[in-house]
Amino acid sequence: MLNLKVPMSGERWRETRELAIERFRQNRRFLFSAYPDADALGTMLALGLYLRLLGKEATLFFPSSLKANLQFMKDIIQDNNIAVVADEAGLKSLQNEVDTVVFCDTAHARLVPQLETFYDCFLNRGIPSIEIDHHFGTDSAAITETGVHLFRKANASTEIAAELLQELHHLFPDVPAPFEQRNIVISLLMGMLTDTFGGRAVPLREDYDHWSRIFEDSLKAETEADDDNGSKIGGKVLFRSSAEILAHLNRLNSEQERYVRELKQRIVRHRGVGELNLLDSSLAQISGRPLHSGHTEFFQVWNAMANVVPKKGGKVGLFYFNGNNAEGHPCIFLKIRQAFDFNQFDLRKCEPILKSAFGERYLGGGGHAGAVSFRVHPMEESRFRSKAAAIVGFLEKQCN
Repeated sequence: MLNLKVPMSGERWRETRELAIERFRQNRRFLFSAYPDADALGTMLALGLYLRLLGKEATLFFPSSLKANLQFMKDIIQDNNIAVVADEAGLKSLQNEVDTVVFCDTAHARLVPQLETFYDCFLNRGIPSIEIDHHFGTDSAAITETGVHLFRKANASTEIAAELLQELHHLFPDVPAPFEQRNIVISLLMGMLTDTFGGRAVPLREDYDHWSRIFEDSLKAETEADDDNGSKIGGKVLFRSSAEILAHLNRLNSEQERYVRELKQRIVRHRGVGELNLLDSSLAQISGRPLHSGHTEFFQVWNAMANVVPKKGGKVGLFYFNGNNAEGHPCIFLKIRQAFDFNQFDLRKCEPILKSAFGERYLGGGGHAGAVSFRVHPMEESRFRSKAAAIVGFLEKQCN
C-alpha cells in the first residue's frame, strides 16, 4: 500500500527539490500526466514549454477534451509543437521513447488516467518518475513508491512548478528566462487563479502575493514588449493581466447564463448549507435545450454554480452530478465548497461521513480545506439523495 502524502518543508523540501532539478537537468524525454483540470494542465504546460527551450522533449498525456474556455491552451500547445497523446495506444507508442514520467496535481493513483498502462509501459520497467502535488489528507497518496515526491503546501501546483522553473534557470542562465515567456506565465497564472477562485480563497496568502506579483509584472512586461515591436497573437495580445485570464475562464455564453439563472432557483437552503441536485434526471427538467453531464455546456455551468451554491447556503455548498472517473467508468461526483468568507472547518473531514453513508459504493476523493470532491458508484437518484442527506446533516452541525 502506498504511503499517504505528507507535506515537505525546510531541508527535506530543499533536498527533494534538488533531486527533481537534477533529473530535469540530466534527462531529455519527459512524459507528463495529470488529473485533467486547469491547474494540472498549467503545471504540465509551463514545465513542458521550458524543457523545450532547453532542447528537451516534452509530451503531454491528456485524454480529456479541453473545456471551451481552455481552448486557448490548445493553441499554445500547437504553436509550440508540444506533443500530445490522448489514449492507451498513444502511451504504448512511447514506451521506448521516454526517460522520465512526471505526474502533476494528482492526489492519488486512482485519478491517473490509464494508470495500468503507465505501470506496464514505464514505471514497472524502471522509468523514473517525479510527482508534483499540493493535496493532503483524505485518501491522498503517492502514485509511486520510489519516485521523487515534490509534495508541499501550496495554493496550486503551478506555484511548485514556478519554484522549479526559477531553480532551473539558475542552472541555465543563457537560456531565455522562464518568466519572460508569455505562455509559461499564462499557464502558471491559470493554475493559481483556478485553484484559489480568482484569489478569493487563498490558503497561503504570502505565497499567493509573492507569485502574483512576479507573474503580473512579467505579463505586463511581455505585453509592453509586444506592443512595442508589433508582435501579436492572432492579431491581438492574448491576456494583459490575471484579471483578463480570470474573466476568460469564467465567461459564460447566453445559453450557459440561462442554465445558471434557472439553477439558482433550484438551490435548497438548509441551515448554512446550500444543496443543488445536478444529476442528469434533475437536469432533464430544465426548460429549453436539454442539459446533461456530457453536454458541452455543462462544465462551465457547474463551475459557475460551485461559487453560487455556498453563497446561497451562507457558509457551505454541496452539489452533485453524474460523470466518469479517470478510468472512464460512470460515477456520481459530490463537490463541497466553502463560501469565501467562511473557513470554520476543514471540508476533508467529511470523508468519514461519506464512507459511512455510502459504504462499498464510496470510491474516494479529497481536495483542499475549502473545496473537496468525492466519487461514488452510480445509483438510483432517490437512494443517492437519502444517503447524501447524512452529509448535509453533518455540514449543518459544523456550520452552526
